Amino acid sequence: MKNVTLGNTGIQVRELGFGAMYLPRASVEESDNMIVRALDLGINYFDTASAYSDSEEKLGRILSKRDRDFIITSRSISYKMGLDAFKKDFDQSLCRLGLDMIDFYGFHAVNQPDELKKVMEGPLDFLKELKEKGKIKHISITGHNVVTMIDALKTGEFEMCMFPFNVIEREPLDGLVETAAVLGVATSIMKPMAGGVIDSKALALRFFFNYKAGVITPGMSSIQELEQNFDIFEKRELLSARELKSLEDEVAVLGKEFCRRCSYCMPCPNGIMIPFVHMIHMKCFEKEMDDSVSYTLKLGQQMKPALEKCDECGKCFEKCPYNLSTPKRVKELLELLNSMAS
Repeated sequence: MKNVTLGNTGIQVRELGFGAMYLPRASVEESDNMIVRALDLGINYFDTASAYSDSEEKLGRILSKRDRDFIITSRSISYKMGLDAFKKDFDQSLCRLGLDMIDFYGFHAVNQPDELKKVMEGPLDFLKELKEKGKIKHISITGHNVVTMIDALKTGEFEMCMFPFNVIEREPLDGLVETAAVLGVATSIMKPMAGGVIDSKALALRFFFNYKAGVITPGMSSIQELEQNFDIFEKRELLSARELKSLEDEVAVLGKEFCRRCSYCMPCPNGIMIPFVHMIHMKCFEKEMDDSVSYTLKLGQQMKPALEKCDECGKCFEKCPYNLSTPKRVKELLELLNSMAS
């Protein structure tokens, strides 16, 4: 498999990374086997976050017992709740992973200018102190808003940037990928299969072989999925023009209805996490029930109290650059969640 260099850090990792977002779906035994199998295949880049339930603990069960032949990244969204909360989250991440150092640690879901401002005020200085103490090696940032990510990279403070990029979400090609390359910032791609809504998964992954995108980090929840992804990257077959056209035709309808999670619609006056509404709706509404849909709806149940407060004010629709009908989807998702509970 091809190796990629992570920006100016000089670190080399396999092009396929292991995204741990879906590890909470797996049992401890399944998770152990999956992580060991990934290491045996030569995958050496593991990505997690404090928000991903027990994924840090599950990675730590295996990685903490290994020689340091891997790269681990994690991040926290708690900078939004203040410096003390962010410090606590880091300590918990280090403990859960069972490590004395995290290779890349940073900020989760920095989507709007005010969020970037919060990052720069105090939490960033804290990470610089951790770097001096050897608790982390590099500072990273993740987000879904291309403009905000470009502004963040231009500060010169971040050594890695993680963002969604796939056949539907090609906005990073409008300046973000180039900015990162010029500044020597490592790039990591989240949601390469658009959060699981693309059916032609092999084509969706092969789409990246025509770009210098950095390390590609799909979420994986089974050994079978891991091995299938590995085989695709091992063979590394470029998409033909016919295959690309087939993939684009498949996602054409999705593209018109797909939430880019740019968060221009936020904040909601009623506290609804609007991007999650669209994500859960896209993955579950009018879909056949399976493990993935069931798992996603369980997460959605936590949103019910907020969804029930929606008064269809329409502000989210007015601010959405893609004209997505959030009030309609809130209503449909709420009906779906209520039907699951009955």
